[in-house]
Amino acid sequence: MTKNKSVGSKAFSNETLEIDAMEQTLSKYLQAPESKGLRVGDDKTPLLQYVMDQADFSVMITDANQKILYVNQTYKQLTGFSAEEVIGQTPKINQSGRHSQSFYDKLWQEVNQKGRWQGQIWDCYKDGNFYLKRLSIQAIRNDKGDVTHYLGIFTDSPKNQRTEEELDRLTHYDPLTQLPNRILFRNRLGHEFNISNRHDSKTGLLVLNLDRFRMINDAFGFVVGDELLIQVAKRLRSKVRSTDLLARQEDRSERDSDLISRIGGDDFSFILSELREPEDANVVARRLLEVFKDPFVANGEEVFLSGSIGIAVYPENATNENDLMRCAESALERVRSEGKGGYRFFSESMNQRSAERVRLEAKLHKATQGQEFELHYQPKFDLKSHEVVGVEALLRWPQEDGSHISPLSFIPLAEDTGLIKPIGSWIIEQAIQDIHQLNQSLGKRLQIAINLSARQFVKPELLQTIRQALESTGIAPELVEFEITESMLIDKTDQAFLIMKKLRALGVKLAIDDFGTGYSSLSYLKNFPVNTMKIDRSFISPLEYDAQSIEMVKALVLLGKALHVKVVAEGIEDREQLNLVTESGCDLAQGFYIDKPIPLELLQERLSQNLYSPA
Repeated sequence: MTKNKSVGSKAFSNETLEIDAMEQTLSKYLQAPESKGLRVGDDKTPLLQYVMDQADFSVMITDANQKILYVNQTYKQLTGFSAEEVIGQTPKINQSGRHSQSFYDKLWQEVNQKGRWQGQIWDCYKDGNFYLKRLSIQAIRNDKGDVTHYLGIFTDSPKNQRTEEELDRLTHYDPLTQLPNRILFRNRLGHEFNISNRHDSKTGLLVLNLDRFRMINDAFGFVVGDELLIQVAKRLRSKVRSTDLLARQEDRSERDSDLISRIGGDDFSFILSELREPEDANVVARRLLEVFKDPFVANGEEVFLSGSIGIAVYPENATNENDLMRCAESALERVRSEGKGGYRFFSESMNQRSAERVRLEAKLHKATQGQEFELHYQPKFDLKSHEVVGVEALLRWPQEDGSHISPLSFIPLAEDTGLIKPIGSWIIEQAIQDIHQLNQSLGKRLQIAINLSARQFVKPELLQTIRQALESTGIAPELVEFEITESMLIDKTDQAFLIMKKLRALGVKLAIDDFGTGYSSLSYLKNFPVNTMKIDRSFISPLEYDAQSIEMVKALVLLGKALHVKVVAEGIEDREQLNLVTESGCDLAQGFYIDKPIPLELLQERLSQNLYSPA
């Protein structure tokens, strides 16, 4: 649909002349004596009727009260209205609602004072779609000067609309690369600031400059230089669309093209929408620099290019577009002065954290390839039978000195880099294998709970990974439960529902983790095929001294009972909390008071010795 433009009286000269000629002809007939003129609604002059129906313009004639008396064939074909539907109505039948009442008041004031109005206006087809038309309205007066009719002639000429679109494109897009230009870039940047303010997130700005590009222009000429810019733009655009850091999922396809811009010469800008942490921008920066690994070929010449990137983050570095741009350009100049071919943040502290993240990412790649991870298992305690009935698998990354890197540090990084796919697959396979062996050795039917990340949840290969793990062990599918968070369900409700149905079709169970911290709602929860609801530890921690938290837990338990799902209380740290969740009606409990996450061998030992009790 054509974008809304300001409505003015600028004429398209050729069509205006044709409209003027038609107006003059019709005006003469409408002003003529009754015996000679057009007797609208009665016996029309055949020749004039034919001329009006053959015209390329839509014609509407009303009486002095703006009641429609006549529309020609072109009007009916254009708008979809029949003559019967509009005769006796007013031109408001075509109004789009895009203009204010004051706009129409001024229009008719000009018609009645000056005798005529010309300009562009948004109207509505019968089917409800909008269109921009070129309209001329003329007041027809008798010998006494009284208005007898109003004559409207208009066109939605595709030529006019194309002109509007072409003007818009020339205003907002770079003609060489077809990327948004600096004007559209600044508009989008301000829009992203507003989004960040609403969602309490951050907006990143990357400015990329091609290193030594002027030398290439001097050596091979501007023809080669322009072709290289086009190729660079294509590669950069592909990288923008390959990362999920750049925008929220809604309207991604429409927004992607606006998040990368050519802001002049060999400079490109990138808007990183709703960053979780400022340092997330370095992941995108490295991906963008990957486009320069392979040579470019232009006009038969093979050319190697490199780029330098400066990064600034809103609101940490600046609170308006101009200052943020200056910060990013300052960081870019720092890169260029240090040898080019890299990236830097405007803030030195961000540079330090970025370097630490890069080093951690390198270690994470090696750990993934070398399978350096471990699974620890935390028991789930049945509050009625006083037995351990299941365990939750939790990922651990041990280091040579005996310490562990926190999952809070490396799981988000694994998601950003895509390493969550091989790591997640390994967790599923190993956890199912471990619980199967544990059950066989102890003669039990313990259930294993496995967390799924947001990225892992939507991957098409997830189902195949689970199916293979079930088949290779022969474990009963109902002993395997996958935990997902509320936000994963809300972000893409329809897709989440389909994935959950497919998981349930495999026979596995599903649990909602951290319940109560996201978008808890019966309207969606009742429709999702879940078996378990885990009350978040934030409700459990203050139980001993917060009566409101106790009531909240009771309410959540009642909700779980109404939905016929088991309720698990997480984060139980002492006997008092255990008693309170038991009294509240929870089915299961989990926390350090029962046991912390421990290696499989230790878990097996404690289970075999019946060391878990309500004491």
